[in-house]
Amino acid sequence: MIALLRCIKSDFYKLRHTSIPWIHLLIPLAGAIMFLAYYRLSSFDSVKKISGYLEILAIAFPLLIGIISGIVIEQEEQAGNFQTLLCSTKSKCTTYLSKLIVLLLLESFSIILAVGTFALGFQTMPNIFYLKAAGALVIGNMFLYILHVFISLQFGKGASTGLGVVGSLVSALMLTGLGDKVWSWVPWAWGVRFCDYLVFAWANPSAPTEAVFDTKQGIFIMLFAIGMLFFSSLFWFRQWEGRKSYD
Repeated sequence: MIALLRCIKSDFYKLRHTSIPWIHLLIPLAGAIMFLAYYRLSSFDSVKKISGYLEILAIAFPLLIGIISGIVIEQEEQAGNFQTLLCSTKSKCTTYLSKLIVLLLLESFSIILAVGTFALGFQTMPNIFYLKAAGALVIGNMFLYILHVFISLQFGKGASTGLGVVGSLVSALMLTGLGDKVWSWVPWAWGVRFCDYLVFAWANPSAPTEAVFDTKQGIFIMLFAIGMLFFSSLFWFRQWEGRKSYD
């Protein structure tokens, strides 16, 4: 545990002079302020405004995750071709866990900032709703962070960014009728669909049983998939010796 905490502290120190902290600070602030300014002039009802903001936020995250994961892992590649990541602790899993935890903490900060800033300027919903929305986005993106760290390690920043672009497109597509039956099996749909169901449940207190069942099924599949991918990635990283020159 002490080794892990030291690694986390070291990883935050490495990011201090990069663009990563600014990305997590400025983008959510700018996005929330822009939407609040637009909504002051818009004639949409409150439900559509909140739903639209959360949907855009959820759709943007797969791309941001792809870019950020690629940058963070590329930094390790440039610092001795992953030798710090592979050799700085007795257990390789410690440095891997540290990277994941740092990325998830930064994600949580960014989402709380984006949702919290919007909530301060758009106080038509109870605070518990915004807390649930932030939680849905954080948990809904965990699978994507694990996946993109693996892609960045194995294939590089370009592959991670490319997958992020595709992921955002898939996330938007899952909001249409095409996603109604399959969204619970598509990781890029979890964040956006959970937020949509939260808005739906708030606007329709007597929500249909089918919608409740869909949400519970999605949560179960998501948590199972996160657990499977996390332990698989730990096992893979223990065997990984760095990216070969021909990869």
